[in-house]
Amino acid sequence: MKTDLKKYIRVFDNKFFSEKQCQLIIKSLDNSKNKTHVFYHPSTNEEVTVGRDPQGSFLKDKKIEPISTFIKDQWHKIITEYIINWLHKKEKMSWYTGWNGFTFPKFIRYKKGTAMKNHCDHIHQLFVANGKPRGVPILSIITALNDNYSGGELIMCEDYEYKLKTGETIMFPSNFLYPHSIKKITKGIRYSMVSWVF
Repeated sequence: MKTDLKKYIRVFDNKFFSEKQCQLIIKSLDNSKNKTHVFYHPSTNEEVTVGRDPQGSFLKDKKIEPISTFIKDQWHKIITEYIINWLHKKEKMSWYTGWNGFTFPKFIRYKKGTAMKNHCDHIHQLFVANGKPRGVPILSIITALNDNYSGGELIMCEDYEYKLKTGETIMFPSNFLYPHSIKKITKGIRYSMVSWVF
């Protein structure tokens, strides 16, 4: 097992999501439903904003089934690559062989001037679904839907900078050892989609 945190941050190329498919996903978003991204504050049990937050976007109603199914199929392949083919087989982690599921795609739209503060993905709403325990996030997934913007670099562990190209996916552990942030967008709009494995 590696002790260097960067070893468990993996970037997958665009063989899972082509540029054309990413453009289709962006065109399938209903911007009339956009809502400001919020963070859950555990001590107050409230949702809060921090000032330069991006917007959460949603698929158009008629696109929910076909687009989300395609995304989930592709993410399943990437999760398999990370957990089964890399951690289990290559890294010999025989105790780590599967997962319970992963969340519905969440789409995030960063317009000029927005950013994401440093945080870890201890996502509160993942713990319970429909009143039943579901799981704790173990891996975070971010797929870049475009790259025609300036700024917006992903900073991992306060040291490692990533500028994902269209269709690339980054995956990393969701725990407190992997804080991450998005630098302020200085030009254009940044679109990404995220999910959490539990």
